Amino acid sequence: WEGLIELYYDAANELFGEREFQAALQLYLKVDSIAQLHKITNKVTIRSIVKRSEISRTAFTQQSSDYAHLLLEEALANAREINDQESIHYIYLYLADTSGLKGEYEKAKEYIDLALEYFLAHDKREYEPYIARLYMISTAYYKVNDRIDKAQEAYLKGIAYTREKENKLELAKLLYYYGHFQGGYLGGCKDAMVSLLESKSIYDSLNLTDTYNYERLNRDLADCYLEDSNYQKASEHYRIAYDLKSSLSKKANREVSRRVEAQYQTEKKEQQIALLNAEKELIEQQKVNQRNLLLGGIGVTSLIGVFLFFQYQNRQKTNKKLQELDRLKSNFFANISHEFRTPLTLISGPVEQRINSGELSKTDRRDFEMIQRNSNRLLNLVNQLLDLSKLEAGKYQLRAGRGNLSRLLRAQGEAFQFLATEKEIDYQIEISELEDAWFDKDIIEKITTNLLSNAIKYCDHGGYIRYNAHRENDKVSITITNSSSTLNTEVIEKAFNRFYQQDPQNEGVGIGLSLVEELVQANGGSVSVNPKLENVIEFIVMLPINKSAFKPHQLVNEPVHSPSVAPDILSSTEPQGEWEDPEEFFEKEDRDILLLVEDHPEVRDLLKNQFSKKYKIVEATNGKEGLKQAMEWVPDLIISDIMMPEMDGLELSKILKTDERTSHIPIILLTARAGEEDQYKGLTTGADAYVTKPFKSKLLQTRVQNLIESRKTLRDRYSQEVILKPKDIAITNLDEIFLERVQEVLDLKLTESAFSTQEFAEAVGMSRMQLHRKLKALTGLSASEFVRSQRLKLAASLLQKSDANISEIGYQVGFNDPSYFTKCFREAYGVSPSAFSKNKPS
Repeated sequence: WEGLIELYYDAANELFGEREFQAALQLYLKVDSIAQLHKITNKVTIRSIVKRSEISRTAFTQQSSDYAHLLLEEALANAREINDQESIHYIYLYLADTSGLKGEYEKAKEYIDLALEYFLAHDKREYEPYIARLYMISTAYYKVNDRIDKAQEAYLKGIAYTREKENKLELAKLLYYYGHFQGGYLGGCKDAMVSLLESKSIYDSLNLTDTYNYERLNRDLADCYLEDSNYQKASEHYRIAYDLKSSLSKKANREVSRRVEAQYQTEKKEQQIALLNAEKELIEQQKVNQRNLLLGGIGVTSLIGVFLFFQYQNRQKTNKKLQELDRLKSNFFANISHEFRTPLTLISGPVEQRINSGELSKTDRRDFEMIQRNSNRLLNLVNQLLDLSKLEAGKYQLRAGRGNLSRLLRAQGEAFQFLATEKEIDYQIEISELEDAWFDKDIIEKITTNLLSNAIKYCDHGGYIRYNAHRENDKVSITITNSSSTLNTEVIEKAFNRFYQQDPQNEGVGIGLSLVEELVQANGGSVSVNPKLENVIEFIVMLPINKSAFKPHQLVNEPVHSPSVAPDILSSTEPQGEWEDPEEFFEKEDRDILLLVEDHPEVRDLLKNQFSKKYKIVEATNGKEGLKQAMEWVPDLIISDIMMPEMDGLELSKILKTDERTSHIPIILLTARAGEEDQYKGLTTGADAYVTKPFKSKLLQTRVQNLIESRKTLRDRYSQEVILKPKDIAITNLDEIFLERVQEVLDLKLTESAFSTQEFAEAVGMSRMQLHRKLKALTGLSASEFVRSQRLKLAASLLQKSDANISEIGYQVGFNDPSYFTKCFREAYGVSPSAFSKNKPS
């Protein structure tokens, strides 16, 4: 492998000498790849890396120069690993150059001195170009540092050295650069011409008249002759420089063209070969395909026959299983619905008796009414499931009677007037006279109740609902229209799908509209949903109301009596808390603040009743509002539901726990989802506890109390310790960062007597109230108390260590009044400052 490395390296060097840098680089990379694969480190592999560095520098960009420097450092590490001193100092030569390009001039000078000392001490013929180059690089260092005399001295040393060694090429280079230096820095074209002419003479003798140095040399001579007013000589040398530059450019262009043409021809031949191979393979593949096609056709035909036979058998079995499953499902819904009705009856009966007894307090009555409303709602859901199971089983019996349909429809609509007023909905009812009509009162009530409930639920706050009914020939047309900003194509298409919900956060299980459709069809009618206008949806129900539309066994002789309001249509008022300004609240009382984020008004009201006696309650109806209230109030604890509109509890918890202003606040998540995966999701957002619904009040109250008490324990540590690091009282990493920033501000401002809490808040990037609440949660102190505490702790330290008097120490830590300082110190430490200072360690 070492022999192969040397072959690649020699070939790459030839290309490098011909300035074929890209081709050379490929071979240098092969050297590096083999060396790394077989763990070979020697002089050749090290020089290969140096050559890659030189190629990188040819791009003349900052990035390429930096990469060249990194390659040299890699080469230096390898050279040191095998203790190759020659390679080490050889690399110093190149590092001196790249360090200068990076602006690290002192480092460059250090490399120059090390390399120069080594090569001069080991005087070899092959070192002469290195020594000459080091002298030239050192002149660059001296010129950057405005040490022109030292630069001239370096040039002269290099010239003397190359003269002594009779190295004409390196002498010619040094004479040219020295002449250029004389003309540019020493201001003497006369002296410069001597050096330049000698350099030209050497280049001519060596027949090296087609190089870039020779072109620049003639240009500098022309400039000097021009300054000396020798226009003929100036013109002569300008012409030589111009012609040579043009020749070099053409030569470079020819080289580029030659390389491009060679690459093009190579690629063209490769493409032709690939095309011929592809044609051959295609012909062979076609023959194979024809044979396989015949065999495959026979096989596929056989397989299709077998597949169709088994598919027919499976379909027969599947149909039987589906019918059986459908029957079991219907029975399950019917049975479970009946099982629910018994305990619901046992709940609603005693509750109704207690409400009617007149012996309840206002709070107890509100709680019992909430139980009654929700038991009625649950009973309504059970009835819907029971109706669906009857319809699917074909056991739902129509009972159509004669009566005043308009009165029933109007009463149903008026039952929703209160709910519409609550949401500030423009609710209008228009019912034509339908006195002599045949209809099933139960079906009409269920259809209108479900459609109006749906309209109220999805209508925007401040929107509108239109409820109309009129006769069309022998049918009644019931139209319910409402505005909604959440409409989309999916809602229209899936409106009557069972268990479909437009928004999973909303109440219900998605069976109301499905039940409407099946009841309408059972009644021989039709129902449709249409987007009437943009953000407006319209449900149209057509039902027969003539006697001839019903079968004899579906008719009843008793007239339909005047309707009453459906028992499950009940109002639910939103509990309104007394919203105080946070700044005013802090001045009024010192109770812990509890933020309740819950979209269900009755659950929120239940939580408020449980905690309002002990805590100050702030409420929010969704995650977005909860985030706003958390930022405004910075509460001591947050209880949040997970499934909410606008923003759910998981996102709310994640945002609050990653915000420095609220990261310390304990969060309890409430949810009806009890799975371990759901709990894991909740806790990974940073939440402190996860409680499932229905929850035990005592358990939740204990959780709240324990979390708040654990925070207070950390506060007590602050008051008990004289010196306490931020991590000792921080709850999260963000709290630690906050306390460290607070400490930085106090280090600068604590001793300033004019340092105010407003200035303190601005310095840490918070409002005054947020700073107050944050410090109160972490230390138990307000912003002003915290600053005073820090000043007193600093004073205590000074009293122990300093010989200054009490007044001086008071002024030093930011107190304007010595007597006030003494009073505060006595309150904090139980003794006067003078008594405290007497106990200082000797």
